[in-house]
Amino acid sequence: MKLKNLTIAPRTGNKSIEYLENILEDKLTDNFKIFMKKYAGLSVIEDFYEDKNGNQWELQTFDGIMSMAQLTKEFKENGWGSKMPFAYDPGGWHYCISYEVESYHKIIVNRWNDHLPEEQFLIIADSFEEFINGLHAKHK
Repeated sequence: MKLKNLTIAPRTGNKSIEYLENILEDKLTDNFKIFMKKYAGLSVIEDFYEDKNGNQWELQTFDGIMSMAQLTKEFKENGWGSKMPFAYDPGGWHYCISYEVESYHKIIVNRWNDHLPEEQFLIIADSFEEFINGLHAKHK
């Protein structure tokens, strides 16, 4: 007997999104909200991103909303500014959306365990949409 496909419920709700916005003290984009309701906490096949300098970045999993909230608080407490981690790579580096004036909504990788503090954050995409649209499977 063949199994039917079930409809997956949203991965997060509006209350959790509002909670995250309160921590950020800013609004999330509509595209980001829609995306995280579908993909929060999941992995995807399209897990490589190539930045404008030709550097390859690997994505392991998108963070869940509660993890994003905790990490955003931790970033603020550590003096790392207003950045919201939304995904991570296999080595534990986080991909973040910046909410700082000079890099607002750009995607930054937090290379916290392998670099000096002044080299910890690196901009790799100009927007969340650019990052997501640039993801591809390892073998194009």
